[in-house]
Formats: sequence, C-alpha cells, structure tokens
Amino acid sequence: MTTNSALPNAEGVHWDLSRLVTDADEARREVDEVVKRCHAFADRYRGTIATIDAPTLAALLEELGDLDRDLSRIGSYAHLRESVDATGAETRDLVALMDRTFVDVGNTLRFVELEWVAVDEARAEELIASPEVAADRHHLRSIRRFAPHMLSEPEERMLAERAPAATSAWHTLFGQLTSTLETEFDAGSGPEPHGIDRLLSYVREPERDLRQRALTALYDMLRPHAPTVAHTYDTLVADRLAMDTLRSYSGPMERAHLSNELTAPIVDGMMDAVDRHYPLAQRWFRAKAEILGLERLTLADQYAPIGDGRTVYFDEAMSLVVSAFSSFSPEIAEVATSFVDEERVDAEPRNGKRGGAFCSPISDRVRPFVLLNHTDRMADVLTIAHEFGHGMHFQFSFAHQTPLSATSGIALAEVPSTFAEQITYDHLLASETDPATRRALACERVEAAFATIFRQVVLARYEQTAYAHRAAGTALTADRLGDAWFAANEAYYGDAMELPEDYRLGWSYIPHFIHTRFYTYSYAFALLVSLALVGRYRRDGDAFATAYLDFLRSGGSAPPAELLARLGLDITAPAAWDEGFAELERMIAEAQAAA
Repeated sequence: MTTNSALPNAEGVHWDLSRLVTDADEARREVDEVVKRCHAFADRYRGTIATIDAPTLAALLEELGDLDRDLSRIGSYAHLRESVDATGAETRDLVALMDRTFVDVGNTLRFVELEWVAVDEARAEELIASPEVAADRHHLRSIRRFAPHMLSEPEERMLAERAPAATSAWHTLFGQLTSTLETEFDAGSGPEPHGIDRLLSYVREPERDLRQRALTALYDMLRPHAPTVAHTYDTLVADRLAMDTLRSYSGPMERAHLSNELTAPIVDGMMDAVDRHYPLAQRWFRAKAEILGLERLTLADQYAPIGDGRTVYFDEAMSLVVSAFSSFSPEIAEVATSFVDEERVDAEPRNGKRGGAFCSPISDRVRPFVLLNHTDRMADVLTIAHEFGHGMHFQFSFAHQTPLSATSGIALAEVPSTFAEQITYDHLLASETDPATRRALACERVEAAFATIFRQVVLARYEQTAYAHRAAGTALTADRLGDAWFAANEAYYGDAMELPEDYRLGWSYIPHFIHTRFYTYSYAFALLVSLALVGRYRRDGDAFATAYLDFLRSGGSAPPAELLARLGLDITAPAAWDEGFAELERMIAEAQAAA
C-alpha cells in the first residue's frame, strides 16, 4: 500500500474514474448503446415470461445482469464525478442524462417483474427450483414478495412518470431550503454565515457556551421555515398513504420491511428491545454529567467531548485500519489496501466536493469506490473502517454472486460496515498509548452506538406517530410534528437530560423523513446485529472469522434471517437483541473505566 498523504487532510488522495469510463463523451456513447440493448431485450422477451422455460429464463437473467452491470458502471461514473464536482456544467448535464436514463430504462424493463409476479405460483416454484437459475434463485423468489402490491404496467409507468413532479419536487424544495439557510454566528473569531451542518458541528466542541449558543442559533434559524417544511412533509406523507392504499399495503412500514426482507415481528421485536433499554442510555447520561462536573446534562452536552483525540494523518489512519482488518482476516485487509493502491478512494476535502462519506458498489467487474473527507481526526479512522466494511462486502459478494443477487436491503448491508467499525474500535483501544485519545475513543464509541441504536429508533417512533396522525385525517402542522418529536425524545432521554423547548424543531432538518420513510430503523438493526456478532467473534475467534467471510460472499443470495442464522444468530428470537445489548453494556463499562 502506498499513499502520498503525509500531509494534512489527505492532500492529493484522489480517485481515478477512468476505471469506469474515460470521459463524459464516452459515457454518453455507452448510454446510447445500453439503452438500445434494453429496448432490444424488451422486444425479445416482452409477453413471453408467462410461458418461459428454465433455460430461456436463465438467458434472460444473464442478459438482465449484463444490462445492470453496464448501467451501474456508467451511472456510478456520473454520480462519482458529481460528488467531487458538484457545479461543473458537463458533470451536471451528465448526471441529468443518467437520472432520466434510469427512469426510461426502468419503464422499459419493468415488464420483467410484472410478468414474473403474474406467473402461477406452482409454475414459478418449478422454475425457481430448476438448476439453470440456481445462482439467482433467491432473487426470483424475492421479487414475488412485492406481487400483492404491484399494479399493471401502464399504471406503474404512469406512477414512475409522475414521480418527478409528485414527490421529487418536494424533495428538491426541502433540499434547496435546508442547504441554503444561513445565519450570522460568532464561534469565537467574529460573526460569519453559518448553515445547519456548521452549527451542528459545534455540539462536539469542548466549550459549553459555544455548544449552547450554536443550538440556539440553529433553532432560531429553523423556526421561520418550520411551516414550509411541515407542509412539505404533510404532502409527502399524504401521498405515500394514498399510494399505500392503491398498492394494498397493510401499513406505512410494510414497504420498508419488504425492501429489507424483514418481517414486522422481527422489526417490532427489535424496536421494542431498544425501547426497553432506554434506561441503559440514561444511566450513561447521568454518569457523563458527573464526569463533566454537571448536575444534569442539557441537550447541548450530549456529545460534549471527554478526552481529546490526537491528530491522525491519512497514511497512519490507513495503517491502523489495515492492522485492525489483518487481525481479523488477511483477506479483508487486502480490500483496504487495494482502495489506495488502485486509486479507488477520494479522501481530500476540497471546494466543490460533497461532504460525508460513502461506498459505491459499481459491479462484479469493477471494484468499489469510496468517498471520504479526511480531516486528520481519530474519528475519521472509524469512517474509513465503516466505508471499507461496505467495500469488503461488495467486493466479496460480487466475486461470488450474479449482478442481480450480489446486493441486499439496507438493513443487512449496514452489518458489514458497522462490524468493521467495531473490530477497528477494539484494535484502536488495544493499541493506542495516548490516555486522552483512548478516553475519547471509548466514550465516542458509546455515544456513536447510542446515536445509531437509540436515536434511530426514536426517529422511527416519531414517524409512526406522524403517519398515524395523517392516516386519521389530521394535518401535520409544525406544532403537531413538534409535539410528536418531543414525546418520542422524552421517552428516550427521560429525566437524565434536559431538553429545551426549542428542540420541538428538531425534526425539521432531518432529510430521512423527506426522502425515504422508515429508513432509520435499519441502522439500529444493523448495529445491534454487528454487536452480537462481535461478541461471537470474541468467543469463537478464527472459526467465526471463517464463517463471517462466507457471509460476506453470500451477498443478497438469501433473506437476512437465513444468512445471519448461518452465523448462529436467530433474529426471530428476543435473545438476539440481548446479545447486542450485552456488548453495549461492555462498551459502556469500558468507557466509564477510561473516563
């Protein structure tokens, strides 16, 4: 592994997108060719699936996988370019072309799913059992889980065509509003314009007055726009509920469950377990107040730092992640080093580049790409581990599954990423010699787990209340949403943390509610599963590691419950969640000892 990053903020660590497409002109040429292939595919197979035989179905799936592979590669090129060049005209035009192409291709190929779900159940099972389609057996079966909720092809086409105006426009309005909000704020070096993310960043600063003032400024900035955001959300929820009725969904969460291939009893059991363990978090909040010398935490103290992590340049961060991965398996360590060696990671923050981090899976013929914004903090090491955890999953699954069976729903997809984080945390805590950094790591690990497990379920509980109100014919005004938000958060924090009245606006800037309903519970599910698996790895060592690599290779070739059962974890049983919380208890004890 080689880097040129012994410089601040991963200077010079950029990716090489020529592995995907050489330039925008080639991308456009390839798009035209793929679209022609999609239409030719439709001309050959439309109207034939009702009487299709197994060899022909296998050929159809292989060709569909080829189309998916090429569309993913070209589309990834466009969106990866956009992520580091948000304002370039050529890039924006290419992204617009790809967005429209995906709609058109989706309409062209939609007949496959519609005709397949219409096949008689007995005949479908006969085809699924045939050896010719063994590699995509689960894919074929999983498509049919949506059968009761699919409409005719003309109706599905109409709904796809209306989406830009009926839903995407509201998404755009929310994004434009929240991304352009600014207020003057003095963080210590004079008043400057601050947006939402910059104000939120101060909640992790050591100065209590700065944290409190930043939150006050945030809510003062949000308040005048809350009615507009509430109307946006109210309109989207009403539309989604109408679509649910049209598609015969039993409730507003069923679509998310089907996407994740999880049953309502599994998700309800997980969320109920989280509710029962709120006192665990409250106990930590009381302990943290004592550590900080406070009688009681306020909301502004929730993420106040305990300890101060040292600077970690990108080359050292990579070495730490590779060492952590190597302790688990040399095979996954190779995944980490290959990102840098093959120039598939972009880590330097710079103007025009989007924030955050993500891993793009691409296809079975091009290894994943990762975007980071490395700022030389110890926390960035965990971000690398998280995204490379996704990368190892994608790389292993694409090497052993078809393009149609390699990926899974978000709930399962977040297991490898959070598991990679946890084994990296363990490695860092075992090897770090600086006491202040160890203290910061141990405490941040606990609070990150709380944010992923408890807070994400709080968000889902808030959504449940909002959808119930709208289903009963009650408009979702800013005041009503504020009441629902405050009630869901009070259940979590109890009397261990003081919540300001301004926090009734806390719902108004969270994009998950606008873009994808009931998205957040997937994160709680994934981390609890990962914690349970970490406990099993601690107990079983190399034997678990071998089984875990097989889990990664399985991709999306079976439902999550089946794949996790192969690791000995029965997510249909309450004890599965108890294992995760037992690991969380261990982490809290570790943090209190370090603090």
